[in-house]
Amino acid sequence: MERPLDIEAWATAYIAVHEVGAHLDETHPDFLAAYYFLDALAGPRVEECWQGIVAVVNKRPSDLVLGMLAAGPMEDLLMHAGSEFIGRIELEAGRNPDFRRMLQGVWESGAPEVWARFERARSPSARGQ
Repeated sequence: MERPLDIEAWATAYIAVHEVGAHLDETHPDFLAAYYFLDALAGPRVEECWQGIVAVVNKRPSDLVLGMLAAGPMEDLLMHAGSEFIGRIELEAGRNPDFRRMLQGVWESGAPEVWARFERARSPSARGQ
């Protein structure tokens, strides 16, 4: 059994790496922790990836970090597990304006029916869905 991931530590590391523009710098001390999600999205730890995405957003990082989160983990989650998570994406977007704003940086990914729901969830009128 795999060791549980410390979601808060992962979120903090992700922000630290991307805040300084070190997302490709393997020498950054938080690099491995920040990129843990790459393996998890393809495996049984996709739930932790979702929790990590939400944790990063809830820490209210810079637009640079939110853009990287949108273009990386969020797009990947939508592509690999969109049908499993679209309901939670819709709920979080409806109650969390920071999350909904982050969604603006996601490019089209996943199945067409999931993408249609995603586009509605990230629209400004999605509040309180």
